[in-house]
Amino acid sequence: MVQTMLPKSWRAMKFYFTTVYQEIWVGVALTAFAYYKISYGGK
Repeated sequence: MVQTMLPKSWRAMKFYFTTVYQEIWVGVALTAFAYYKISYGGK
């Protein structure tokens, strides 16, 4: 039972992680860029 369930959940998990992590990394990059601009660009 566990062996038959694993591939489906693994595919769903992989899909979830790739899409969500892409969005998170874009947000992190934008936040870091904005923080850098505010910190060093304002002087």
